[in-house]
Amino acid sequence: MIEFQVKFSASLEKALADAVSPIDQRTAEQVGVQVIKEMKSLVSKGISPIDGEGKFPKYKNPQKYPGSRKAKSPVNLKLSGDFLNALSHRLTAESFGKGTELFFSNGQDIKEIGHRDGARGQPERPIMPSEKNEQFVRIIRDVYTELYRERIVEVLRGKG
Repeated sequence: MIEFQVKFSASLEKALADAVSPIDQRTAEQVGVQVIKEMKSLVSKGISPIDGEGKFPKYKNPQKYPGSRKAKSPVNLKLSGDFLNALSHRLTAESFGKGTELFFSNGQDIKEIGHRDGARGQPERPIMPSEKNEQFVRIIRDVYTELYRERIVEVLRGKG
């Protein structure tokens, strides 16, 4: 699971503290939907959504998979589709209003752990930033930062 963290200047922190729940349900929902969309787009191209990871390492032996279900390139982590289809989000209650948390449903989180740790001799192909100083690539950070920025501007202008 990952929660989104954005740092604000001291003056903006004070202005937001005076606002009641500046991040609303609509914004938190948009963050989840848009970030997952961008994550799936990157993974489908064989690119890790984690900053500094780059392209996924190639499959060791694509011929061992059933039929011709694994292409040599790009490594898109799609065998049945269950794994990426299980990438989900939920809203959380936070001091600033609503937060967004990403997770894998339907027991697919075990596959993320396998991709992260390189299970069964496969190269490591992490999908979700862990809490050990990893973050999303810039394109994903820009998605949620812009959604938060738009909402904060609404709140500060008295429209939220």
